[in-house]
Amino acid sequence: MKKTYYFILLILLSPVVVMADFFWVAVLAKESGLKEQRILYNTKLDSLTPDVQKSWREGYRITDISHSPRRWSVVLSKGTGVGKQLYIDRRIMGEFREVVNHYLRKGYTLTNVENGVGTWVAVFEQGGKVEHTELVVVRDIEALKAAIKKYQAQGAVLVDVEAAVGYWSAVFAQKTPCKVQTYALIEDKETLEKTIVQRWKEGYNLQSLEYGNNQWFALFCKYDIPRKETYIISDKYVKFRRLISDYWQKGYRIIDLAEGRK
Repeated sequence: MKKTYYFILLILLSPVVVMADFFWVAVLAKESGLKEQRILYNTKLDSLTPDVQKSWREGYRITDISHSPRRWSVVLSKGTGVGKQLYIDRRIMGEFREVVNHYLRKGYTLTNVENGVGTWVAVFEQGGKVEHTELVVVRDIEALKAAIKKYQAQGAVLVDVEAAVGYWSAVFAQKTPCKVQTYALIEDKETLEKTIVQRWKEGYNLQSLEYGNNQWFALFCKYDIPRKETYIISDKYVKFRRLISDYWQKGYRIIDLAEGRK
């Protein structure tokens, strides 16, 4: 009986143990052109559809989509200049790539790729500041670095990176507001924070963060107009949302959401 008790206790406590070193990150900036923002969240992606469609009718557009344990989060913003927008999801990578290429052929721009609980999600738009995009999918970080080198040599800019279920996906664009770009692969949170500060001193802005395969992928850009920037790190979601609201009041807008482990 005692063994059964300890086994049940272990099962009940395991989610807490898994979440113990987990934290949320938000990159926020001024001078991004984004205006009013809102965040929608739900445990199921499909359950967000009615609220996303309502936000679209009210003039908002998706500027980021993120998944963390037990939660999908969608950031919607005004001031994007985007006309039509849509998103799709597939569980199998082969099917996902087929659908992505279908919409690219129809003239849509791919701006965001996210994976949550095994589901790949892609956000498409028309009329935004990013144009002529392509999705590249590789199996390891060395192949990703080779792809980045190849596409940058062709004048393309890296727009988004996602690591999940044994894949690295990368979105490249021929036209973006980013003028000069660099990236860093970092293993721990302390080094990540030091790297961000150093890049800020060099005139870069933090475009996005991605955590996968026990390391951070930090993407930095230089723009015509440098942005005043900050970021939030918190292991408590309620506190995380409160801090975002505080920065919204100060004129900051979310550029990117991420999550990682210490």
